[in-house]
Order: sequence, then C-alpha cells, then structure tokens
Amino acid sequence: MKLGILTAFRDQHKYYVRSCEELGIDYEIIDIIGPDWLENVKKSDCDGFVCRPPSKYQERKAMYDEKLYTISHFMNRPIYPSYDELFIYENKKMMAYWLELNGFPHVPTKVFYKKADYLQYVENANYPLVFKTNTGSTGKGVKIIKNKVVAKRIANHVFGFSGTKLATGYTPQKTGKILPVPAIATLQRHYALIQEFKQIKWEWRVVKVGDSYFGHKKLLKGDFASGSKLKGWDLPPKAVLNLVKDICEKGNFLSMSVDIFETVDNELLVNELQAIWGQSTTDLMYKDEKPGRIIERDGEFVFEEGEFTQHSGFMLRVKHFIEILKRSNR
Repeated sequence: MKLGILTAFRDQHKYYVRSCEELGIDYEIIDIIGPDWLENVKKSDCDGFVCRPPSKYQERKAMYDEKLYTISHFMNRPIYPSYDELFIYENKKMMAYWLELNGFPHVPTKVFYKKADYLQYVENANYPLVFKTNTGSTGKGVKIIKNKVVAKRIANHVFGFSGTKLATGYTPQKTGKILPVPAIATLQRHYALIQEFKQIKWEWRVVKVGDSYFGHKKLLKGDFASGSKLKGWDLPPKAVLNLVKDICEKGNFLSMSVDIFETVDNELLVNELQAIWGQSTTDLMYKDEKPGRIIERDGEFVFEEGEFTQHSGFMLRVKHFIEILKRSNR
C-alpha cells in the first residue's frame, strides 16, 4: 500500500509524512500546486491520496477544489478526506446549503448576491446580525453588525457604491500588530453571508474520524467561542454525539469536525463543518484528566482511554484511509 501526500502552500503535509513513517507506510510527496501537477498525479502509482487543502484565501481554496475534483472525479483516484467534505470545508455558503437541504438544525443563514435583496433584508432585520467571510477560521472573518447603518456601509463595500465594478470588498480581518489594517487578500466581493445572532452558553466541538469520536466544550471569550482556545473537558452529551453521527452518515463524511452551538435556550445548532481542524492541545478529549476517545457499542457511546490523535490527528486519518483502501481492494 502506497499513499500520495499532496502538498499545499504551507508545510502541513508534514503531519502525513510523520504518520506514514511511524506506521511504516510507503508514501510519495506530490506537488499539485506547480504547473506540472497533472503529470505528477498521472504518473503516480499511489493507491490513494491524502490532502490538507489551503484555507486562508478563497482563490487558493477554489484552485485546490478544482484539482481535487479532477483527481477524484475525472481520474477516479481515491482521496482522503472525501471530495464532498473537502468542498464544504472553509466554504460557508456550501455548508449552509447542505445543512438546509438535509434538515439539520443550524444557525439561520442567508447568502445575498444582489445588493437590492441585501438592503431589503437589513432594512427590516432584527439586530444584531452576523457577517461572515466564506473562508476564515478562529473567528477572524466574523463581524457582529449592531445596526442598519453598519449593515448598509458593508453593502457599499461588498456590492459597490454605484456599481459592481467599483466594489472594493469587505473583510473583518486585520493584519499588522502595531497599526492594524484590513487584510486586503481576504476581501470579499459581490456576495454577503449573513447569519442571525445567537446567544450561546458554549460551543461543542466534536470530531469524528472513522468510528472514533472526540469532544469538548469551546468556552466563550467575549462574544466568540471560535478562536478563544478556552476549553471545558466535559464529555459531550448523547444528543450532541447523535447529531454528529447523523451528519456524518448522511454526508458519508470520513473525517469531520462539527461545531455545535448550545444556546441559552438549550437549542443545539450546527455552526461549522470542517473536514480539517486545528488542534491546540496534544489530545482532543479528556476524562478525569486522562486522554481518550468515544466509540459506539450496542447503541451506547462509551469512553475509551488512550492516545488517539497523534500528529494533530493526521495519524488516525492515515489509518482510516488505509482501512478503506484495503476494503475496496478485497
């Protein structure tokens, strides 16, 4: 068995490399960013390809999606995670459409492509509202809109003051520690993604890779749980785990992190679906200060002690992909 490890713009494929080396799995690093990417994939004798798409800039994410589509659909070569879950990754528009289509509880979301529709909505909306960029993690692309004056100002940036050709774009992201300025590369133009504001107690993060579940609370820092890095090591309740299970079964998702708001009204609302996630601690789950995972046995979710998320969880992904490839070759 041999895996192809697809590169991106940063060196995060290193976690796949370390995992393969530790597991004794043959691998090949394949550059799919360069101009010869297609030839590199065509001549590869790998059984499947593992990838970690870029997420910082929308143009790079779109480019990577196109190449993954070519590999998985035109060439019929296996990739991990699956194309569908990677297409939803850092694509909040597609995530909202998917959740709505499949009837999962989520934060009410509207995507506007015409300025007139946007202005009509914000004129009569209940504030605050939440503006989000389509890509962006740890809350960097989020802006709480407190009134219609701010909402209309954003419209002029996103859709243009007097025409689409003059749309400067808008982003809540800043760069520069001494003199913060808008992160120009993340400017969003020609559409606006708006969500209702929900008052939450905390946010549950539950990761599912194969049959393994990992979960903890993301605690609030100001208005946001995303990016706070404040964690509560409570085990997620059964209702949360069942919601994650249903989402992954419906989408045939192989490797998925589901962020779920628990509101002050005790609603559970999906906030994010991310096939790739950050890991700021050695393990993703602890019970009585011991690391572990949750697995399902006879319809019940059971904690199992142990270390399962080595190399930021990439080792578990490699193991799962190898299992899938072996089953498909039987």
